[in-house]
Amino acid sequence: KKEKKMKKLLFALSVVTLMSINVYSQGKILSKEEANELFGTVLVSKEMPASSLKAFVGQSSKVIMFNIINNDVYILDDSRKVLLPSGFSVSSSEVFHVYSTSIVQELLDNGNTPVTYIEQRKEVLTITNGNFTLEYALICPPFCN
Repeated sequence: KKEKKMKKLLFALSVVTLMSINVYSQGKILSKEEANELFGTVLVSKEMPASSLKAFVGQSSKVIMFNIINNDVYILDDSRKVLLPSGFSVSSSEVFHVYSTSIVQELLDNGNTPVTYIEQRKEVLTITNGNFTLEYALICPPFCN
């Protein structure tokens, strides 16, 4: 009986630890081909200069959030402040896709092309630069920072 309680406690601690680690290293870079195989074709693709995305990454310390709303790209910082489009706000219940700023920067460095695409696929939002695609975001809410 004591062993069962210990196993449950260790499991709970493991889950909490993994969840907190994920928030700060969220996202995984894949080849564009692998992303197409895993997540299907792109349904909506919005073009953005890589230099603009790099500037937005610089305005957020740990994570950056993305969504496509009414055919426009919205980008939020750590505290859900709207970076793009400027002057707009979003409700606290609006769901965004959360990536660590370091992984977005890595995508831009690896892709090394002047244009980045924010892409809505059937069930996920991806970000592509060059031959590389970023996915495996957390969803905010509930995992916001």
